[in-house]
Formats: sequence, C-alpha cells, structure tokens
Amino acid sequence: MIRPPLTLLTLLALTTFCVGTVRGQSDMLPMSRTVGSISLTLPKNATTLVALPNVKIVADGTISAVAGDNLTVASTPAVLPDVSGSAYAIKITSRNSHAAGSTNAYGLSATITAQAGQEVTADLSTAPNVGDSFVIYELSTIADIFGANNSAGLHGGITPAVADIVSLTSGGEIIGYFYNTSANAWRLVSAPDGANQGDTVIESGSGVMVTRQDEGSAITLRLSGEVVTGRHAANVGSGFSIVNNPFLIPTTLAASSLQDNITGGTGPGAADIVYLESAGELTGYYYKTGGIGGTGWRALGDNVTDQGATIIAPGKAILFKEIAGSAGFALPEPFAE
Repeated sequence: MIRPPLTLLTLLALTTFCVGTVRGQSDMLPMSRTVGSISLTLPKNATTLVALPNVKIVADGTISAVAGDNLTVASTPAVLPDVSGSAYAIKITSRNSHAAGSTNAYGLSATITAQAGQEVTADLSTAPNVGDSFVIYELSTIADIFGANNSAGLHGGITPAVADIVSLTSGGEIIGYFYNTSANAWRLVSAPDGANQGDTVIESGSGVMVTRQDEGSAITLRLSGEVVTGRHAANVGSGFSIVNNPFLIPTTLAASSLQDNITGGTGPGAADIVYLESAGELTGYYYKTGGIGGTGWRALGDNVTDQGATIIAPGKAILFKEIAGSAGFALPEPFAE
C-alpha cells in the first residue's frame, strides 16, 4: 500500500459517523430545506479527514446580471443581508444551459469580498450565467468548528510537538494549527507565539484534517446545518488539497464521475491522485486511461485490479493531489445528476 509522504500526514484512523436528515424550515428563508447532522469520532493517536457538509444558508435566488467578478442577484430574502467581509461564500447551484454563450459555473463557490446592495463580488473561476441559481452561506472558522477556547476537547499544549494538529489547505499547501494552552488561543504550528488564529476561515469547498496525539480519549465532533445541493467543484491548485465532501449519502469512485472532472493517465505519475480513508488506512487511487492493465480506477501499486466499487463515504473529506493537466476537481451530487 502506498501512502502520501509522512511529512504531510500519518496513517488515518477510521472515522465513525452517523448521518441523519430531516425536513426543516430555515429561520431566514421562507422555504423548506434539508437539514443534516453528522457526528464524527476523532480517535487519539490517529489522523482523521473531516468533511463539512452542513452550513448556514442566509440567502438564495438567481443571478440577474454579471460584470466580471460582480454579480447582481435576485434573492430571498428580497434584500440581501450583510454578506461582506470574507465570512460568506456564494455557490452556483444550477446551470442555465439555454443562455447564449453558456459557460459552466455550476458547482463553483468563492468567498464574497465586497457587497453593494444586491451586488456581490466573488472571484469565481468561471463566470455564471444570468438565470443560474445560487446560495450564499456562512464560512466556518477554526473557532466555529472546535471552539474559540477548544471546547471540542482536542489535546492542547505549549508547543505543537505535544498538541493535536488541525490542518487546512491553502494554495496546495497543508497548514497546521494547534491550541496553545499557555495563551488559551489557536496558533499556527509555524508560529507558536504568533497571533490568535481562531478566526482563520476554512476556505469554501475545503475540509479539515485532524491529527491527534496519543493523549486523552476519543472525542466526538457534531456538526449540523443546512445541506447545499448540487455539484461540488472545489478550488484546487498544484499539490495537496483537503477537499470537502458535502454529501450525506455514499457513492463509489465509478458512480461519482470523478474521472470526468480530474486528470487521468496511463500511470500514477501522469494522473491526479485521490486519497480515501477506510479502516485507518489511506489509499491513493487514480483513473487509468490506457496501457498495460487496461482502463478504470486503480489503486497505487496495482495497475490491474478495478477499484471502481471503492466507497466515497459521507463525513469523510478527500485528500487530493493535483499532479497532471490543469487543476480541477468536481464531484457531482450522488444519485441526483
């Protein structure tokens, strides 16, 4: 079994989870939405990839005008709340395929960097069409997920060497954070005496990696909120990205259509790698496009055995390594597209 470099992560331990969905009424939007909750066990002496499938949606509607990164929206509620200040993201949740010169922004999300009334500014990599549907939702921070004072109960320490590590990705790099018990605040692993990092935003489309020490006991992380439907297109760059899995139902590599949205190749050196965790082991997979061993999903180290039935489990983020071609990652909604 081939695993990523140990400088990036240790063996993953099995994350146990339970998923439930109910129909609920948003306190801000006059419509029925799917509300989900997920419980994740974070065992000690293990690393867990954590998906963030639940959010707080504050507005939805359709795109009414596009001018570069400036998007004018027709929304519910009719007047957008204050969504500026890098704490919110917009996601395109459908595609108006009949628009002239149609482009496909379906599934893309980006942080909102400015707002003027019904106009928001967001750097989507592809411009949406007039008529596309959207949602605007709050982005989570380290403090939102784990508590400003570490209410989640991770093992803290004076130095990162003795503490549990929360890792996020940015621009293809994995960046570590820990709870500094002498400062009672979150700190960068690279700057233990630096500024408080509790307000660090988890980028739209991203998940979290938690690496725990052999201290304390297993803890349970419970996340709840509204479920964002539709295709998930993550912002990835060269290198490693912890990609969110926003769906509360399982799928398989073959059924996921991931092969249509990443770069395959005749061997792992020429293909993007998708790392999934199961039973504490991290296994890398790539889509083989030809050559000895045929075509289809293959595990690193085995270019013959078909791995299309491998499960992409709810509650688990995906560690993605962009190696070949242009950077891209998209995961259609299971059983809905």
